[in-house]
Amino acid sequence: MPVALVQIALFLIIIRSVHMTFQLLRRPKKPWLDLLHYVSVTVVAVSFLLQ
Repeated sequence: MPVALVQIALFLIIIRSVHMTFQLLRRPKKPWLDLLHYVSVTVVAVSFLLQ
């Protein structure tokens, strides 16, 4: 699989996870497990992207 395709996919994962994190943070009652999930997905995607 081309490296550029994987990098584009990782960027999309990061963008979507950050977007969802901010959407969930705006709610009055925060779903903490979902927030932690999206933050952890972002961290893992960034770590793969930087390798």
